[in-house]
Amino acid sequence: MSRALWKKAIRAAWLQLLVSSLLLILFGWTFVWLMGMFKLGAWSGFLKMLPDFTRRMLGTPVAQLATPEGQISVLYVHVVTILLCLGWAIGRGSDAISGEISRGTMDLTMSLPVRRTSVLLIPAVVAALGAVILAASVLLGNWLGLVLARPGENLSVDTFLPGAVNLAALTFALTGITAFVSSWNRSRWRAISIVVGFYIASLIVQMVSRVWQPGAWLGYLSFLSAYEPQRLILDHEQTWSLSLWYNGTLLGLGLIGYFAAAVIFSHRDIPSAY
Repeated sequence: MSRALWKKAIRAAWLQLLVSSLLLILFGWTFVWLMGMFKLGAWSGFLKMLPDFTRRMLGTPVAQLATPEGQISVLYVHVVTILLCLGWAIGRGSDAISGEISRGTMDLTMSLPVRRTSVLLIPAVVAALGAVILAASVLLGNWLGLVLARPGENLSVDTFLPGAVNLAALTFALTGITAFVSSWNRSRWRAISIVVGFYIASLIVQMVSRVWQPGAWLGYLSFLSAYEPQRLILDHEQTWSLSLWYNGTLLGLGLIGYFAAAVIFSHRDIPSAY
């Protein structure tokens, strides 16, 4: 029966993973190429023209952003990158429990000789592997852009590896959080709405903590404070110590979310579909 669950989880996820990966590779390649068309002096001048409010919101010193590495590091916080990874995390995290209940297939799955933990664990492994593949796709697009569009700048893709790892950790954390919300919901769309609202609230708290200096402590209330790919890419002196802290926090949140989801799902009744 475990083999059937693996086939089911892969069949439900492979198309989204394939499309998202291809889009991230293409976008990463195009982004690096387009940023290479901006002269470094013009890019630096643009950053210096930004008001202090906007610069604080960026969360990265202008001196670090005004470098070739700083230009490309924007790829890892770009809205396209975040939306594609967010779509994977929320889509996979909400599908395992509330998605099955909404479709009316959970009763059939539970009638098979399988453990409830397996019903959650196998899609979780697929989702985690997908998070790694998506982050690797961004890094691959980054590498293609460096090799094909900016070959003479002596930029190594290894410089951006910490940002890709942080992106994978963020995606996994969101998947675990979504699985937790899904574990006590019968409607997949309700679970998705709750997680999207939580993400937006966390984003607002993070922005306020950056812009409003007396409220810097608010950053500890947002899990997005552990997503700092640009700092990991550009701050070479503290890259690995910060990586352990940031990625450990995000991976821990994802694991806690899945553990809580497993506990709730193991004890809850399975309602009928609408």
